[in-house]
Amino acid sequence: LLAYVFGYLAFRSRIKGVYFSILTQALTYGAALLFFRNDLLMGGNNGFTDFKRILDLPIATPGMRMVLFVLTGLTLLGFFLFSRWLVGSKYGRVLQAIRDAETRVMFSGYSPLGYKLSIWVLSAMMCGVAGALYVPQVGIINPSEMSPANSIEIAVWAAVGGRGSLLGPIIGAFMVNGAKSWLTVVAPEFWLYVLGALFIAVTLFMPQGVEVDKLLRALLALTILMSCYLSEALRGEPRPAEIQRSSASFHVFGIRLTKGNDLSIRLDATWPNKLPATGDAPICSGN
Repeated sequence: LLAYVFGYLAFRSRIKGVYFSILTQALTYGAALLFFRNDLLMGGNNGFTDFKRILDLPIATPGMRMVLFVLTGLTLLGFFLFSRWLVGSKYGRVLQAIRDAETRVMFSGYSPLGYKLSIWVLSAMMCGVAGALYVPQVGIINPSEMSPANSIEIAVWAAVGGRGSLLGPIIGAFMVNGAKSWLTVVAPEFWLYVLGALFIAVTLFMPQGVEVDKLLRALLALTILMSCYLSEALRGEPRPAEIQRSSASFHVFGIRLTKGNDLSIRLDATWPNKLPATGDAPICSGN
């Protein structure tokens, strides 16, 4: 309900870009200050604590923790699949058009207000479900969770993983939280500085994030290379692949890998046996 009211007022006034970001941060900060008040009977600075049971079942047992963990993973998977379906639908294509050229969409006869407001409310509902799964697992929730630093951290997840994909923010969340878990143990006082520097560096030098699709294809390329070497080393059979030195680069499924004296690999027609005997089957090609 709060997301609907705020979104309607903001989108109706055509507020977007950095101004919309500033408004959302101000709303979050204002809500944090509101919940810090003791007269609201919401715990004030301490917030809500001592979560011990859910549906009259203890949540501190290893079994219940595993259930909550699996439920969180399934919820993430469900939201991801739903988002993929949504992006591929007509509704999703209109949203992408609004993102790229909102004025042209308006000239085409569409009203951006309804689309932007609906996806804003839907994202808020997803965040609400995430929060409902988060609190039982940590056992406490206080107003400091609404600090601007946490909001910026979530933005960094999307920036690092890649804003143009659905899988990118998930990968970015794992990467940033992994770094946070390590650094807050080794040097906790430097985490916020590292987070800010990471956000600036990604914005300046990696505006598309790590581009997960290219990263996965590069990992696939390295896997193929390792399989070629291991097949020869472990089987002791004649070489299943012709390996040639190249001074430039090589491609694996469209990926160009460049590093010093690179390799160019072409599988012959006898490996694997299912390949047709019509000459070489190109897997990697160099130039």
